[in-house]
Order: sequence, then structure tokens, then C-alpha cells
Amino acid sequence: MKLFITWTRKLSIGMAWIGLSCSAYGQGGSYPNPMGIGSFQGPPGYPTSMQGPPGYPPAIQAPPGYPSMMGYAPPCDASCDEFNPGMGEGWFGQGGCACADCANATSGCGPLGCNGGTFGDGRSLHDLCSALTSRLCSVSCAIITPYGEGGVAAQRWFDFSAEATYFSREKGAGLMYLTSQGRAPSSPADYVLSTDNVDLDDYQLGLALQGNIQVGPGSNIEVIYFGLNEWDESATATSSTPTLYSFFSDFGTNPFDGFDDSDRSFEQSISYESQFNNGEVNLRRRWAEPSGFLQGSFLAGIRYFQLDEQSVFSAFGENNNAAANNGLRFFNYDTQTQNQMTGFQIGGDLWLNVIPGVKVGTELKGGVYGNHATQDTRIFANSLPGFGIDAIEERASDGRTAYLVQWSTQAIYRLTYACALKGSYQLIYVDNVALAPENINDEPPALFLPNSTRVISINTDGEILYTGFTGGLEYTW
Repeated sequence: MKLFITWTRKLSIGMAWIGLSCSAYGQGGSYPNPMGIGSFQGPPGYPTSMQGPPGYPPAIQAPPGYPSMMGYAPPCDASCDEFNPGMGEGWFGQGGCACADCANATSGCGPLGCNGGTFGDGRSLHDLCSALTSRLCSVSCAIITPYGEGGVAAQRWFDFSAEATYFSREKGAGLMYLTSQGRAPSSPADYVLSTDNVDLDDYQLGLALQGNIQVGPGSNIEVIYFGLNEWDESATATSSTPTLYSFFSDFGTNPFDGFDDSDRSFEQSISYESQFNNGEVNLRRRWAEPSGFLQGSFLAGIRYFQLDEQSVFSAFGENNNAAANNGLRFFNYDTQTQNQMTGFQIGGDLWLNVIPGVKVGTELKGGVYGNHATQDTRIFANSLPGFGIDAIEERASDGRTAYLVQWSTQAIYRLTYACALKGSYQLIYVDNVALAPENINDEPPALFLPNSTRVISINTDGEILYTGFTGGLEYTW
């Protein structure tokens, strides 16, 4: 018995010495055994196959944010709580810490806690919605979430798109007074009709189509058409007595009391019509930053823009007793302009992949164009030969440099693999074009006034700003 007690004391002292030696020489602490039995530690400063250098987990232990294949995961802490992804998987799907408090920590910590979903892969928004559904709402995720295949790095692409356009004109023809109540008006209040009464600022519907053909890695040719937006407005001034005077006689002063046809009227009116059509063929080269979160492209191509306008001024007055037909005096001044702009353009776009299936972007493109502009004028009047059947006809044309710039901000929401909703806000600025009201020549022709100084010409100093919205579908096959 004495021998046994002595041996037990020696064994206890030896175990204590070994424990103190390990405490003195061990560096970096111990790591859990993947098999769950004790821990392993190498000599000081030299890692064993079961232990990495200080601060680096062993090969058999998963990095922070991902559970170990052997069932180990570090516990949650202040940097990985239920509503704080910290520097973990977070909103952009990088790194993270696994949540040991969760029964099945396979998605890491997200904005809604473990398995709550992040924005890092194609399933993320569905995961997020599932968490929201269980916590906040009871609607179906399949209805309210976009199609997120490919994640935030999904390439910006479609084969064909069709959209409705809804444009307004913010700038147009300059102010021109057309009709006055009484001779020699002395204040703006005496003018009862002007081009401001037909400023074409309403929104009008049109159509936009685009097709893409891939011609190489990251490169495609795109064919674009939009147009068919038509503006048409009119305004009329009336008087119970024949006291309406027109710009044609300088409001009844040249000659005095105006012309028989265009002045001393009961009614004078103005109508204004305008429409445009646009066609483009561009070569676009796409790029993406390494994570795919930002994508964009550059383009160069040829653009054709056509702008057609018509303005008609009319006047109706008393019976013309001096004329053989003794009919009502009338005057009709019809001005038509056409602009055909062809040129080279450059541009580019930039897209932000907000979440899988949802993108927002902006695009800017513009160029310099040669504008072949024409104006045609036809004048009908009661006093003309043939009682107005014949007409005075004038034509002028000019070729000059014109400019067009288009900017848009856009959003895409994928419904399925093949279909996506698309919407945008657009600005289109056009400069150096011929507008119909600005080509009304207020000098009377020699047939009306023998000493007239009227010169046939064309004015191409006009500018237009179109603003509006588009909405439609993109299709990918």
C-alpha cells in the first residue's frame, strides 16, 4: 500500500509538471479536434498538420462565416447578430460568419439573420423574401420577387424589346403674334392669337422597337426605331364685328385697314402639327467589373432623325362685294417644313445590379448630323385669280449642321428567364432644325402688295426638347 501511495504521488507530480510545461511553451491556444475528442497542439512556433500558424485556422476548419464540413462553426458574436451582417456575408455576399445558434446554418448571416438571405447569389432575394414572409407578410414570394438566375453578376442582355413612348415637347417655336382685336395694337392684351396658343406641350403616344444581334464576345449590333408621336393643336379667335387684323398687314397698318382677304375678319385661327421618326444602327461593346455588380458599354453608330411639321393660318371675313363671286373673304396660309438629319453618333451606358433580377442604369448618346431642311408655302385667298382655286407656291431648302443628344435613366425587372419589364425616363434635345411657325413669312407677296420686299427663305435656327417616359417588355430567347 505504501508503494502504491508513493507511485500515485509521483504520477500526480509528473502530470502537473507536464501541464505546466505545456502552459509555458504553448502559443496560440488549442483548436478543437474535428472528431470532438480533446484538442491538438504542436511545438511552440511550429504548427502541426492539425494546426495552422497563429490566427489562421487549420485546413480541416472552415473559414469564418461558413460551417465546417466536420460540423464545427464559431459562435455568433457582436459582428454577426440577427440583423447585422457586419463584415460578413452581408449585402454583397462576401465572407461572413456562421451562426452556431441556428439549427441549419447553411446560408450564413444575412440582413434578416441566419438563412435570412443575402444579395450574393441568384437565390438570395427569394431567401430574403421568405424571411420577410415569415416575419412581416403573408404574400407569395413567387408573385413579388423577380427572376434572379445568375445573381447580381447576370449579364445585361436581351434580343428584342417593344415599348410604348409618351413624349412631350418642352421647347419649340418662338413667340409670334398672329391676330389683334382692332388696328395697331398697343399692348399684348390687344393680341388675341399667337403661336403660344399652339405650343404642343401635351404628351403623345408613340412606339419604340429594338433588336440585338451578337457579333462577338461582349459585342453586338443593335437596330433601333422609335417615333410615331404626333402633336396636333389649334386655336381660334372670333369677333362679332369684322375687326380682327393679321400679321400679314402688320395688324391693319400696312396697308391701312389691311387686306381684303386676311384682315377685317370675323374669325382667324391657327393649327400646328408635328411628328418625328428616329432610326439607328449601332455597334455596342459591353464590359463588366470583376464582381459583375457594375456593367456598362460603349457604342458608335449611324442615326437618322426626321422631323415633319405643318402650320396653317386662316381668316374669314365679310362678303367681298368687289369680287365676281361675291363670297366670303378668306385667307389660308399653309407652311410645311421637313428636316432629314443623318450622321454619326457615339455614347455609352452604365448599369447597377441592385439585386438579382433588378437593374437600374443610365445612357447618354449624341452626335453631329447633316440636316437637309426644306420649307414649302402655299397661299390661298379670295382675291387671287380663280377665286382662290389658284395659289401662290414657294419653296426653299438648306443644308446645315444639326445636333441631337439623348439621355435616359432606365430600370429592368425580370419576370422570367425570357421576359423582363422595362421602363425609362427620356430627354431628347434637337438643335438647328426648321420649325413650321418660325418659317411663316410676314411679308405680303407682290400680288397683294406691289412694292413688297418679300424674300423666299428658310429658317433652320429652331430647337426642340422632348421629355417623357417609355414602358414595355424585353425578350430573350
